[in-house]
Formats: sequence, structure tokens, C-alpha cells
Amino acid sequence: MSEIERESMEVDILYVGAGPANLASAYHLMKQVDAYNETAAAEGREPMEPPVVLVIEKAAGIGDHQLSGAVINPIAIRELIPDFVEQGFPTEYVCDDAQFIFFGRKFTLKSPICPPMFQKNGYHVASLSNVVKWLGGQCEELGIEIYPGFAAVQILTEGDKIIGVRTGDMGIDKDGNHKPTFQPGMDILAKVTVLGEGVRGSLTKQLVEQFEMDGPNPQSYKTGIKEIWRVKPEKHKPGRVIHGSLFPDAFKAFDGMWLYDMKDNLVSFGYVTEIASENPNNDAHLKAQKFKTTPFMRNLLEGAELVRYGAKCVPAGGLYSQPKLYANGALLVGDGASMLNIMSLAGIHMAIKTGMLAAETIVDALSKNDFSTVTLGGYTERYKNSWAYEEHLRARNWEGSVEIGPLFLMGINMPLILLTKGRGLIEKLKVHPPHEAMRKLWQLPAKERKKEDFQFDGKLTFSKEHLVGFSGTAHEADQPPHLKVADTDICATLCSEEYGNPCESFCPAAVYEMVDDTNNPGHKTLFIHHENCVHCKTCDIADPYQIITWTPPQGGEGPDYTQM
Repeated sequence: MSEIERESMEVDILYVGAGPANLASAYHLMKQVDAYNETAAAEGREPMEPPVVLVIEKAAGIGDHQLSGAVINPIAIRELIPDFVEQGFPTEYVCDDAQFIFFGRKFTLKSPICPPMFQKNGYHVASLSNVVKWLGGQCEELGIEIYPGFAAVQILTEGDKIIGVRTGDMGIDKDGNHKPTFQPGMDILAKVTVLGEGVRGSLTKQLVEQFEMDGPNPQSYKTGIKEIWRVKPEKHKPGRVIHGSLFPDAFKAFDGMWLYDMKDNLVSFGYVTEIASENPNNDAHLKAQKFKTTPFMRNLLEGAELVRYGAKCVPAGGLYSQPKLYANGALLVGDGASMLNIMSLAGIHMAIKTGMLAAETIVDALSKNDFSTVTLGGYTERYKNSWAYEEHLRARNWEGSVEIGPLFLMGINMPLILLTKGRGLIEKLKVHPPHEAMRKLWQLPAKERKKEDFQFDGKLTFSKEHLVGFSGTAHEADQPPHLKVADTDICATLCSEEYGNPCESFCPAAVYEMVDDTNNPGHKTLFIHHENCVHCKTCDIADPYQIITWTPPQGGEGPDYTQM
């Protein structure tokens, strides 16, 4: 087959991903260029030519793939746009009732004092999908081009320099043949490429591996399950934000929940589960469903209507899992740069701030016409002098405490972290890749080796297959699966024997299924329901053999989180 001819285009600055970090960065960049030119004019210097800025987004529309428990610390958005409220920021409510609750199977105990990390009073409750739509509008008013439906699949390099990205081909059937609708991907070349793809971004993963940008610790992750329900009006409480844990389960796995009220009698419920589990049957979806059977949740959701479902991983490693933030011609922002405070389960404000710091660094690069690490390295210096770094520093050993060993040590270390501004018992605790925690079935107690038999009632609790229908996910069936399994024979043999095919458990969207092998009676083979994928990235992270790779599907495909 002859090599595909591809069109190319050149821009000054390319942003990959239309999330809060990149959109804030693009907006701030243009404002900073204006400020630079005002100063230059006053000082009689040459003004800077306004850069050509392009944002590409794999979703069909801005905000379609944005899933978040959006209780937003306004510190960053206020720095970005001081009159953000007057400009129409899509706040639904402002938190005035932050709570922490100890949940049990038969009891609910509200803490008399909300822990400081969950004190959200004054934070803005909003749909992250609506937030990025609003930010996108602000960007477009400044002349920034945003192209949704463009999935970047490859980093383009010249030696050690990143020169842009290649977008994915479209119109290929499941056997790899070109359909009549075939369209080759495009090469987009830029002086600086900013990767803000979100958690476990496919290009960020390529970049970090290729240029050895890993931090002192590997990254750790959790899977977040999110549901939107419309509750009875008398159970709706605007301004309420709840965090909590399930006891005694919290002593076995450090999972947690959130809940907040939105407009139109909607409530957002989320449950966050450790991926680093010894048990191959660890199932974030099942844990979220079981949590809804607690007295508090059962009462809240009595007579309620399920509106939406989704799942997303979050980076949990914190400061010591942060990769190098820059390369020759590229910057990392947002979740891909580990910009999430796992202690308070909050990252949108940090994403926005780091996007702003990246923009200020790019202005320096434009003024010097130098896009190498010499100038782009200033991003790290700006970050280390910011409140975002200070916040990360105060939470630096939180995730490490989960792995510290005996439960009583974790119980001692976590309060000490609050008292010692992040240090705790030891200055730098280690974390490990989540898949390394998984034990083989024969290493577990006999009662833990089988998958739990749980009966979903279809009113409060639902199967994965049912819930996928509430994610709005859509993928064309006749295309190569975007979930790549390097060796499916491992799934049918070694993984089945050693771990019992954990992909059937850890995937929250029923993508992976072991089915009867018609060519080998008495054996199973892996079937991938790629059309179910909600782009959470859990499989890419949790697979014990690390043979599953998540790649972007055709541009525009995936979940629809516009109501989330």
C-alpha cells in the first residue's frame, strides 16, 4: 500500500484538548500578548505579532467529554477573568453547606466538623461541560480557532524537538480497509504544542515515555463513577456539598464519595475507587451501586430518576508523581501533568492555573523566538512560585499514605500530613503503578477469589450494560477497535488462570467480555465491545500485564457528558 498523502497546516501555538487547562491557557495567552504589546508601545519597542492559535478536541462538541464533580475553587478563574460572574460563568449554586458524612450499611453519621480538605464553602457548583463551553466562547471572541472532532493520535518530532501532531484517519473499516468515506489525518505543525488531553492522555503517554519525563514516583490513579439523578423537590438542597466514606469498608480500601445539588432538582453523585487493589475482582461500578443502598442514599433517591452515567480516572499520585512539565517544543498542563489535589479531590482550579502559567511561558518564547527547553523551562519556575505548587506540596504524601502499610500507620500519617503541611511521618513516600498491587487468585483468601454475586434492582442499582445507555456514548461499529490488546492469547490462558480476567470487573462500561471460543470448545476468548467505551482509561491503567492500550477512536466519537 502506498504511503498516504496528508495535508498539513502550520500554526504558532497548538493546544491538544479543549479542557479547562488548555482553554484557560489559550485565553490567557492572547490577553498576555495584548499586555505585552501595550507595554512595548509605551516603551517604544516593537510589538509582538499576534500568534495563530488553534485548539483541537477529539469530542464532537466542546464539553462533550468533560466529566467532573465540578465544585470549583474560584481562585484561578478569578485570576483569569476577574469579572467571571458578570461575564456569565455558568455557576449553578455557590456552596454554603459543606458536609462530611460517615456512611454505614445501616447508619449515617454527619461529622460535627467538616475536615479542612473538604471545606468547600464559597466554591462554585457547575457542570464542567458548561464551564468549558463558556471558556470556549471566551476564546473564540479573541479570535482563537477551536476544531472539535479532531482526535490527535501521534506526536510529530524532529530529533528531540516536538513539531506538532497528526490527527487520526477516518473512514476505515474493522479490517483496516479504506471505506468510500476515507479521510486521511492531517499533520498540524506548531512552534509550541500544549498537551491538555486529561488523565492518561495518549499523546502525553507517548511524550513522557519517549523523552523519559517521568517523575520521582510513578503515577497512581483512581476510577470515579458519576451519576446524575433528578430527585424530588423536597429532597433538593441548593448549596449542599457532601464528601464521605463508607465504613467499615474505608478501612479496607481508601475509597470515597461526593454529592452536590445542581439546578432543576438534579444531584450529582460520585464514587471514587482505588485502582490499586490486591483483588482482581475490584469493581468501581459495583462499589458505587452498593453505596447507593446505604440509608442516606436510598432515602435521597427514592422516587428519583436517573439522568446520566459516566466514568473517568483521576491522577492521584500528586507532586512526586508529576512528570517533567516541558520538552523541546511542548508543555504539559492539567490532569496529564498530575495537576490534581487528591487530598481534597479537586483539580479544575489547578488545571486553569497551570494553563495560565504555560501561557505566560509561551509569551516569553514568542518574544525571544526560542521554543526550546531553555525558554520553556521557565514554566516549571513559574509553577514552583505559584499557589498551585504550594497546594500540591501540602498534599504531597497523601496518596503515599494509602500505601504506607498497616492501617494504623495510615491513620497516624494522614492527620500528621495536615499538621506538618504535607510531610507526615516520612518526607517522600513512594507510590506504585496501580496494576502492581493486583495479586494472583491463589494468593487471596478463598472467599475473595470469586466475583461477588450482586442483584441489581433496576430502580436504585443498575448493571453496567444498562448504565452505558445513560452515558450517551456512540462509536461507529465498523471500525478498528480503539482499544488495542497486544496479545489476546494471554487473556484466554495466563490471565484467566492467574487473575480470572479482571478486565470484566475493572471496566465500568462492560467493554471486555470473555465468551465461548467457537474454534476451541471448552475455552474462552476475549470479545471487545468497543462501542460501550466511556473513555475512562481504567483498562489502560489496571491491566496487570499492561497489554491494553487506549487510543482515540475516530474524531467526534465517545460519550456525551453535556448534562454532567
